[in-house]
Amino acid sequence: MDNGSEIFAKLSNPCAGPSFYTTASEVATREFLRDALNIPAPRIIAWSANRNNPVGAEYILEEKAPGKPLGRLWQDWQAWPMEDRFTIIKQIVEIERKIASTKFMKSGCIYFQEDILDGGELVTSPPLCSSVLKRFTLGPLVQSGLWRGERTRMDMHRGPYDQPHEFVEAMAKNEIKYIKAHAHTQMNYAHSLTEPELPAKVLDLLDRYLQLAPAMIPLQSAHDTHSPTLWHPDLHLDNVFVDPESKQITRVIDWQSAAVLPFFYHCGVPKMFRHHGPVSDDMTVWPQRPENFRNLNRDEREKFNNLMGSEYLHKYYLAITHNKNLRHWAALQLQDSERTQPICIVQNVWEECSAFFLRQALIKIVNRWEELCPDSGPCPVTFNAQEMDLHAHEEENRGYVSEILTLFRNNWGLPPNGSIESARFDEVQAALMRIRGAFVAAAENEEDRALAEKLWPYQDTIDN
Repeated sequence: MDNGSEIFAKLSNPCAGPSFYTTASEVATREFLRDALNIPAPRIIAWSANRNNPVGAEYILEEKAPGKPLGRLWQDWQAWPMEDRFTIIKQIVEIERKIASTKFMKSGCIYFQEDILDGGELVTSPPLCSSVLKRFTLGPLVQSGLWRGERTRMDMHRGPYDQPHEFVEAMAKNEIKYIKAHAHTQMNYAHSLTEPELPAKVLDLLDRYLQLAPAMIPLQSAHDTHSPTLWHPDLHLDNVFVDPESKQITRVIDWQSAAVLPFFYHCGVPKMFRHHGPVSDDMTVWPQRPENFRNLNRDEREKFNNLMGSEYLHKYYLAITHNKNLRHWAALQLQDSERTQPICIVQNVWEECSAFFLRQALIKIVNRWEELCPDSGPCPVTFNAQEMDLHAHEEENRGYVSEILTLFRNNWGLPPNGSIESARFDEVQAALMRIRGAFVAAAENEEDRALAEKLWPYQDTIDN
């Protein structure tokens, strides 16, 4: 710009969700964060959620965030000793405390009043400044799974939702509506080489999901873990900007698709502080070096120090959250992936061929019904012996695939979707071809070889 300041232009990506709602909601959410909660989101200079403009697309013009992304600094343990990392954690927990202290009456995404027809005034507890609240309302969720393909033209319940159970049930009812209108038989080779998977089978699973829905909502706690709450959708190192000298957070970016949802559903430890291993909730127990630490070689000591540092940061985050943000702490104690996993899986279950994973999640709910719903009587859902045998057969086949995916992730850094940087393409492709040949050759008979061919996870989709 003429005054020397820099701006950042952001264009809507259709893959991220419905362009109008995604843009309008992100702008409104960030304005709400800045004006109502004093959260350091980047300042928006100009925007349009309507593509009928000179740019020809939905866009956001915003200030360039001052400072540097934390991801560029965090890995340098010499420049960023543990004390400085603790400083960042304290600031993140304070930002989360401010957000968690505001509870909403409904779930959905935040919009400006003028962008949502018949949107009522935003209501929060405790009440925020009325001159700020009257500018905003709640509208539909923008997550891409609710708008994918034919769903864009379908009348689905995307919010707002009055109660947690309404949100939990809507995810399945939307999928039922989609399957009845658009699903056709498809092959699931982990299940059968010859028999297609039928929409009716998945509809039956979705009916069982609805019967088990009460178990997907935890019991209330004294700190109100159920009220809808705004939360950052993906808080990682590159979404936090800091001043390298003062170690103060200057901006938190990427609020696209941020939603107001039941707090127990989408709270959690941020990715950047999450230790990939067990972490005790006992705040009196902290990671310690082993007695033989000095006898380890240099590489072993470095590896152990990195693991201990990772666990220590996770533990410190929990300790500060316990002291400063009791509502989030209470929600973290309620977190149970087996309880909420079906809600995550059920969206797009047909298109993503995820019936196996939904069934597996529902079986876990059935097995824990009395624990999860202690006052609800007998479990309303059962899986008979034949269903369990078929599920075990598919689980065995999928186990082979999982081993292959793990092998290539650990040794070649290859994700399940097979994407890889061009410089490493030939190397990884050669490894794929070699191991694929061994995988197929290990089959005992022709039928097993055909199954191995079909189960191979990295299928070539480009016609020669």
